Amino acid sequence: MQTFEVGVVVQTHWDREWYFPHQQFVARLLRVMQHVVPQLESGALQHFLFDGQTAAMEDLLAHAEPEWAARVQALARQGRIGLGPWYVMADEFLCSGESLWRNLEIGMADATVHGGLQQVGYLPDTFGHIGQMPQILRHFGLSSAVLWRGVDTAHSEFDWVAPDGTRTGTLFLTQGYYQHPFNVRDWRGALHTYLDSIAPRALSQHLLLTQGGDHLLSSDTLAQQIADFNATPAQGSAEYHLVQSSLPDVVQKTLDATQGKRPEVVGELRQNAQAFVLPDVLSTRRYLKQWHQHAEDRLLGEIEPLFAMLQVPSPMRYLDTTWRLLIQQQAHDSICGCSVDVVHDEMETRFAQLEQRLDALRAMALTDAGMCAESVSLADALPSPFADDALCTLFNPTVTPRTGWHTVDVFLKGPLSPGLSVTDLAAEALPHQIVAVAAHREFHSPLNEFPDPVDGHQYTLAVQCDLQGLESRALRVQGSTGTSALGSGTKPLLANAQVRIECTDGRLEISHPGSPQRHALALFSELDAGDSYNYAPPADAAPRVHARFEVIGTEVSGPCKTLRLRLQADLPSQLNTERSGPSAEEVQCEGELTLRLMGESPMVQATLRWTNRAQDQRTRLIFPMQTPAVETSADSAFAWVTRPVVLAQYPKAPSRTEMPVAVNPSYSAVCAGEWNVVHRAMQEFEVVRWEDGQALAITLVRSVGWLSRRDLVTRGVGAGPDMPTPGAQCLGEQVFTFAFGLDTRPLGAERTQATLAHADCLRRPVQLLRGHSNRWHAPQQMDNPVLQVSSVRRQANCLELRVWNPTAQTQALQMREDGWVRVEGAGLQASENTLAPLEVLPFGIATFRKVLPSSTALHP
Repeated sequence: MQTFEVGVVVQTHWDREWYFPHQQFVARLLRVMQHVVPQLESGALQHFLFDGQTAAMEDLLAHAEPEWAARVQALARQGRIGLGPWYVMADEFLCSGESLWRNLEIGMADATVHGGLQQVGYLPDTFGHIGQMPQILRHFGLSSAVLWRGVDTAHSEFDWVAPDGTRTGTLFLTQGYYQHPFNVRDWRGALHTYLDSIAPRALSQHLLLTQGGDHLLSSDTLAQQIADFNATPAQGSAEYHLVQSSLPDVVQKTLDATQGKRPEVVGELRQNAQAFVLPDVLSTRRYLKQWHQHAEDRLLGEIEPLFAMLQVPSPMRYLDTTWRLLIQQQAHDSICGCSVDVVHDEMETRFAQLEQRLDALRAMALTDAGMCAESVSLADALPSPFADDALCTLFNPTVTPRTGWHTVDVFLKGPLSPGLSVTDLAAEALPHQIVAVAAHREFHSPLNEFPDPVDGHQYTLAVQCDLQGLESRALRVQGSTGTSALGSGTKPLLANAQVRIECTDGRLEISHPGSPQRHALALFSELDAGDSYNYAPPADAAPRVHARFEVIGTEVSGPCKTLRLRLQADLPSQLNTERSGPSAEEVQCEGELTLRLMGESPMVQATLRWTNRAQDQRTRLIFPMQTPAVETSADSAFAWVTRPVVLAQYPKAPSRTEMPVAVNPSYSAVCAGEWNVVHRAMQEFEVVRWEDGQALAITLVRSVGWLSRRDLVTRGVGAGPDMPTPGAQCLGEQVFTFAFGLDTRPLGAERTQATLAHADCLRRPVQLLRGHSNRWHAPQQMDNPVLQVSSVRRQANCLELRVWNPTAQTQALQMREDGWVRVEGAGLQASENTLAPLEVLPFGIATFRKVLPSSTALHP
């Protein structure tokens, strides 16, 4: 008879919001912890796992009575409450690698302050896992992980290997984290059923029971139940001895006992044969993803670089709380859109608050640098709080150089000007074109005067300017009688040496100049009988292709060429009452597509404004491919991931399994067939059958009315409570920003580099800032275009740069300026080998720092 030691880890999994809104769960948290704390103090409960995310502790301490808060903190200091390492349990595919890094950074710092940091990468419920997670964990000194979804191995222990070779000993919760046998009437039977199911898959005599579940109390009689169980003679072929334990202790014992026995699993984990990964959350409530990426891009591509390069005080506390607010939005049930409507209504409010914070941070930086003013001054040399952008600065927010044309918005007071003059401080004129113009009003409230509006016009300009890494360039913009204003034409054709776009007889075709091959863009809609987690086709999905475009007009102004098109789609208003096919009533959806070519760029810039009036459906953007694709490539957190094409095979009837995953995540870029597409928050793509071949399909809108259902052909059991969510129908207007181009090169290093560069320009564009300043640090440029920039920020008196390498070759950092050193380890300490080359290993993540010079070395 085999004998197993079972580590009983008492835990709660604490979604901060899901089927209840946040405040309701906060109140429940207070009640649960009022139950747990006395058990810990009495010794009946020896250790409590507080779900691996410190935001729950933050909520508790913010709302608990001072006496209770002090008791909780005392237990944490004693190591009786396991905290962290995460701040929240984020979805790993819908946020950047940098956000995951900051999530760990904040969570581990919080847990360390409280005294209860557990050194285990605990990820019990996220919907699959990125391939670089072992490397991220190791950068913070974490060498083990515990997880559930996405894994498909025979054993409950394995070595998870990142693309760079980082190896993490991992425990696979083969039956999931939600185990509460001690809470049920037949607790002995439930316990034996669980242990008998996991024991055959263990590679050692150590087993893990995560006793608890979502928002659950601990058992009042746990200690006695364990004693009674251990005193009972063994049943069956195995003997189990239960021991209350902490998660790190069980993990360490298990990994020590299985050293050399564990199989390897390499890369991302999105298999769903053993546990649902709920893949269609990638497109549920896409408007949340758009809000999120906008805020994330502003923090990483505007605010932090500004405070890094301007010699101004850095509001570290305000930046920290801004990051916390953003990361709270990344919690998997939040950003995935799979909660009740009130949760996502509150998320919209928090995203609006984030936007307000980001505006305030930008204003702080510019004001402290003397570029803007918050008070009216009698000194003529100082800026006015009512100033416009006549004096402005172009700023490159990344260390990679930016060349060519940049699109920026400029606000000028007064009447509309037929043209503009754009010059630098040396009176050198910059090539530019007006792309669009509209009347605009700003409202300002000085600290020492009455608030007042300022009326004028906002000009969207295309400006040609080359900028070094992190360089700023002061400009003057004035009205003129020149010819920079918008021109117009009637021929529905855009072309340069790289790409040709033409709308003929309603058909929108894209091609290489001189090539006979034509690619016709389209939209495609089909009914969706699924829920917020999974798409599910009804028996009659009523598929419809929308491929006839109406030309609104063309606008040709120098190097900037624009084609504006209208598209309409008649769709069933919703599913019929049986949810088997379309309703009899139809509605009309409509959109305006703006396509723009800038200079000789191979990428077509696109904006689609789409008004959806149809429920229970999915609408996708279709890029037909000339030849079938075997694999696709897309960006993920700190990685460029190549995946085999899986064509969807929809079951005919519901079952207790989830159909094989066909949709894939993309953070901001995807290459499939001859298409390169970069985007903001269009994060679900799939290769689909199309006419006689295949197409790249990118989801625009997925309209569903249920949190979860139990009648899906793609997943026949529930993934959450069966609750209506009319807000998830996503009715109304949405805006989609993306760019696309044709590329006949194979999926490889050159194509990867070009596509990621285009994505970076879209997501972190050159900034136009109001005013001038002489308080800029000197530019810092990285001359290796292969390396991808994750973040640029100030840390104390240092400039910090984090990059990642998407290739299988070691890459030199190639910074033009001296003084950079690599920092390593959980505390990001300077490498002991100060002469070590500034390199990034294959598929590696690396952080570098440079001491910032004093104010005497500032540049205009």
